[in-house]
Formats: sequence, structure tokens, C-alpha cells
Amino acid sequence: MGTLLLSAGCGSNKSIYDANGVAHLRMAQASAADGAIGKSLEAFSKDVAEKTNGRVQISVFHNGQLGSERDNIEACELGNLDIAVVNQSVLANFIPEIAVFDLPYTIESEKHADAVFLGPIGQDFLKRLESVKLHGMGIWESGFRDLTNSKHPVETVADVHGLRIRVMENKIHQELWKALGADPVPMSWGDAYTGLQQGALDGQENPPTVIDKNNVVEVNKNMAITQHVYSTVFLIMSPQTWEALTPEDRQIITECMNQANLDERALSRKMDKEALDTLTSKGMKITYPDKKEFITATENVREQFGKNYKDTLDRIKKVAQETREGD
Repeated sequence: MGTLLLSAGCGSNKSIYDANGVAHLRMAQASAADGAIGKSLEAFSKDVAEKTNGRVQISVFHNGQLGSERDNIEACELGNLDIAVVNQSVLANFIPEIAVFDLPYTIESEKHADAVFLGPIGQDFLKRLESVKLHGMGIWESGFRDLTNSKHPVETVADVHGLRIRVMENKIHQELWKALGADPVPMSWGDAYTGLQQGALDGQENPPTVIDKNNVVEVNKNMAITQHVYSTVFLIMSPQTWEALTPEDRQIITECMNQANLDERALSRKMDKEALDTLTSKGMKITYPDKKEFITATENVREQFGKNYKDTLDRIKKVAQETREGD
């Protein structure tokens, strides 16, 4: 499970190894260094350096230091950046079918997520990246997204009605919140906090660790565990970089990524649980509404957008059934 796809190329003429035989690679990501993704990238980089005896050195740039996620994808395509970590929603601009994972309540549980993203479906999507001049390395967890707001606790769908919610600039996410009766406001995360502070926005939605690390509790005191979308990030490498690595180093990177796929997921889940405890201690009121009502209310969104991805959606549902039967 979680095997990194080996390219069929036999190596580029351009060497990425310096006079001492060391390849210095740059890896960019948008989130904080102290989140599960940031910590796991540093661990992956260290593991690669150790296993290659220092031949492959990966420098990690956090917090969007090397540009937006879209910028990073394009830089990888052009060979100007070695590795990028990008949210599934951004990557859907390049591989439209990735948007299937943004459909509400498509991924039912952590176990279901692992079976999808570390199994054949995840491998198929990594393979598809070759069509847009990207080399797929792995798929990591951002986590299940939950709702916060400054108005009142959310116990039912009716409690969501009328809330002005910051959402990503993503059509499916916007329609999801409209279906729940909210007023979705698409904007960058950088602008969202000010909007929440000033009261122009009532709430936002993100995984618990993101909510905790970004001090959302200072502007929103109510959190509902809605788990409406399961978010991932894809790790992509420039094919030029991949081709220029020696077969031995490719194999080592493959093995390190296979382990990191599992370790990052475990860390993400541990940190999300800890974040809920931390948020509660800081005064966040956490509610656990019945998800069935939310699933029913968003059925039209799955139908409207899901018809474009019927085959993949059917595969995801089949895996969900197998996962439930295995419990």
C-alpha cells in the first residue's frame, strides 16, 4: 500500500548531483511548520538524507515561502521546483477528477480514507499526474473539516442557516454550504482571519489542528464536528528531478515515502485529538451534531457534481462498503 510510482524514464542528461555527488532538492508547502504535514515533511527529509548517506538533501520551505500552491505546481511542471505539497482542491484545476474528493461526505471514516488513498484509487490518481507533467509521490492527510462560528452552537442543520462562512475558492465547497442554508464567502485564508475578527464573517471550516494552530478560538467560540469533507494533500515531484536521480536514490525515496504515508496519517490524527482538548481548554464549545441530517441535506450537491465522476465515486462507495463489512 502507498507505493510510490516509479517512472519509466532512464535518467536525464542533466545531473542534479554536485561535484561532491550530492543532490540538493527544494520542497515547498503552504501550511505551518508545526502542523502534522510540516513535521512529517521534516521527518521525511531527514529519513531520505540518512538512507542515502547524505547524497539527497531536501530543504523544506513552509508557509508558502516559495509562492502559492498553484505557483508551486506550475514550477514543478517546468522543473523550477523539485517537490511541492498541494491541497487536493488546488490540484483539481489540473486533474479535474480529483474534485470527486471534495464532494461532501464521500469519505466516511479514517479507515475508509486509508483504503482509498493508500490503495488502488490513490495509486490511479498519482499515476494520472504524469499527464500534466508531474510525478506523483504520495497522498497525505489534512483531515476531516469541521465548522466553527461566533454566533451559536450548531446542533442541527437549522443552526447553520444564515451563517456567513469563509470557504475555499472551490465551487463544490460553496454549493455544499448553500445546501446547508449558510452564506458561503470564498476568500483566501490570509484574509479570512481579519474578516472573522471584524465580524464580517461568522465562521469558517477546517480540520481541528488548523483551527487550533491559527488561533480561531479567539474569534469563534463554537465548533461543530461536522466532518463534511476529508481533505488531503498530494506530494508531487518535478519529472525532470525524478529522471535525474539515480535508480538507487529513487528506490530509497520510494521506501521513505511509503513509510511517511503511514506516519503522517498517524501524527495527523493524534494532533487533531490533542487540538480538540486544547480548544476546549481555551473556551471552545464543541458540539457533535448528527451527521445523517447533514448527509441528507447535501445529497443534491453529490448528485449535481458526482455525475461527472461516476466511475470513481462508485469505486469509493464500494471501498466504503468493504470497509464497513470488515469492521
